[in-house]
Amino acid sequence: MRGRSLHVRPLLVVGLIASAIVATLALGSSPSAVAGNPHPLCNSPTSQVVSCHFSGSFADNDFCGSGQTVDVAFDGRFTVPVDPNQPAGSSNNSEQDVVLTNPSTGATVLTHSAFRFTGTLISGDPSAVHTVQWVFKGAAEIIRVPHGGVLGRDAGDLVVDATFNGDDLISVDIVTDHGGHSLFGNDCSVLVPVLGLT
Repeated sequence: MRGRSLHVRPLLVVGLIASAIVATLALGSSPSAVAGNPHPLCNSPTSQVVSCHFSGSFADNDFCGSGQTVDVAFDGRFTVPVDPNQPAGSSNNSEQDVVLTNPSTGATVLTHSAFRFTGTLISGDPSAVHTVQWVFKGAAEIIRVPHGGVLGRDAGDLVVDATFNGDDLISVDIVTDHGGHSLFGNDCSVLVPVLGLT
């Protein structure tokens, strides 16, 4: 669906993976930090493929702009091929599970993703206005309730042009969507009612 333009909140899955990659590469750049951690996030940064595990939890105090708190727990893995000819983090294979819980009602939603991601600068200067093309291949997001059926599913191939001003996301334009990605930038439409947020 070329040209479907979205002004979206940063996507939870992409944001968590990007944060994990940045944190891991920063940690990996210091051999003493890796050696000092008895349970490092990643294998050796000198490997040809860096493999990392990340997990954690936090409270989102304004989940999907609802003004209400949702507890978020996540666990995932990603692998990043180390290619000296490519910028760090320009591609990865990732898998992640997220548990979203409304602490006031106990309502819980599970999301799962498993996909290959590539990001390529296609125009502009990364320190100013620029556009990056993101390509997702696989299951970008599957939303379900515990012990229940699937509420929403994005899978297939998705190509997105994301325009930034420095690090600030300005807009997102879906270039091609093969497989159906109605949740991309719109998962709140499923998550808010199931979590009982008003």
